[in-house]
Amino acid sequence: MDKITSDIVFKYEDNIEISWNGSATFNVFVDGKNINCFTEYNIKNIDQAQQSADDWLSYELEEEKLRYMDA
Repeated sequence: MDKITSDIVFKYEDNIEISWNGSATFNVFVDGKNINCFTEYNIKNIDQAQQSADDWLSYELEEEKLRYMDA
């Protein structure tokens, strides 16, 4: 019997969701649209995945703030 897997989804403000496939791939959605993805190896459990998603989003939001400040 094939193993059925489903992504684990972390939800954030502003309709942002980051789904983790249980391995190394994370997909980023805003309002249900896939807008980005990232890969992080050595994720061993859901807590590490949550931390990775949190860190990635925090970094991206900070970069966006800096872009607006430079404009």
